[in-house]
This record gives sequence, C-alpha cells and structure tokens, in this order.
Amino acid sequence: MTTTTVAAADKPARISKGDRVALAAIDVAIALPGKWTVGRGRGLNEVADVACLATGVRVGFEPVSGPGEWRYRLVPGDLPRELDDVFLWYRRDDPFPVATFAVGAPAAEVATDIHKRLIPAFHQWLDRAQTARRERLQIQTRLHKAQRAIADQLEKAFPQAPRPARIFFMSDDLVSITLTMDVDDALARIPTLAHALRADDATTASSMPTETREKK
Repeated sequence: MTTTTVAAADKPARISKGDRVALAAIDVAIALPGKWTVGRGRGLNEVADVACLATGVRVGFEPVSGPGEWRYRLVPGDLPRELDDVFLWYRRDDPFPVATFAVGAPAAEVATDIHKRLIPAFHQWLDRAQTARRERLQIQTRLHKAQRAIADQLEKAFPQAPRPARIFFMSDDLVSITLTMDVDDALARIPTLAHALRADDATTASSMPTETREKK
C-alpha cells in the first residue's frame, strides 16, 4: 500500500474574513469617483483603508467581529488632533451613521454609500466639532478676561491685603471671590462691601454676580 503525502506548500491558502475585506477595499477604491489609493489600514481594527488622493479623505474597513458574521463596517477618518476632545459622535444620542456590508457586496453599492452618505455626514460632524471648539475657546477667553479684570480691581481696592484675592469661576457665569485680610481692615470695609452686595440690578446688569467671603 502506497501513502501519498501532500506537502504543506501544495495546500491552498486559507482566506480569512479580513483578507476578503481587504480585497474588497481594492474594488471599492476602483468604483469610487476620483483617484483613490488603498492602504493596509491605520486604525486598531482596520484591515484596509482607502484614501482620496485629491482631498485626503480616508475611509477604513473593519471586519465585524463574531463567528459567522462575514460583514464589515466603514469608518471615516482621520480626525484632526485639535478636535479630539470635542468630537463626540461616538457618545451622542444621534450616533454617527456607520454602514455595514456583507463581504462580497457589490463594490459600486459600497462606493455609493461612501460618496453620498458617509463622507458628507463626516464633514457635517467636523463642522459641528469646529463650531463647538470655537465657542469653547470664546468662553475661556471671556472668563480669563473677566477674572483678570476682577483681580485688577480687587488689587486696587485692597492694596493692604496680605494675600491676593482667590477667584473661582463656577457654572452659569457665577464667580466666587475669597478675600483674606486683617480683622480691623475687614471691619472698616464692611459698609463698602455691604453696599456693593446690595447694588441694584441696573448697576450690576453688566457685571458678574459675586460671592464675597471675609476671613482672617
């Protein structure tokens, strides 16, 4: 009896789901309008990515985990680093639209979804993040200017204070001010402080409400 041994090199290579998804990215890049290049993927779970040579827009391909699920999802990127802390679509009530496709789905169908839905939605989210960042910077600038203005006035009003006033901005445009001074100085300034705290709305409309505490 003769036994025939098949060499390992003669066995057909096993193609994984990741391999299939990476190959699908090539067909999708060809089907997309414009000139696109295919890479090995830069994200943690990406097996491939396609990038537009004209705009730099990139879309990653991630296989869907789980046995028997021969599907993959498209992931937009890259995200500008300065927007990392304000780009919150993963944690919003209206999550970023991420489509999944069966491995073997027509490349033209996937390319159409990328071109007409995924990329426009990604740009809308980037615009929202840019707006949120600008608004946050404006608030921070305003608070910094307000704190500096308050500190300057307090330094002029209390030149003999042993320590400068401590200013803490709370939510809703509230500011807490802590003054440290000698008891005699504090007693002498009670009328002035009381008058400031009793100021009518017309006088304080343009200023921020304050909480003043005096301690030794």
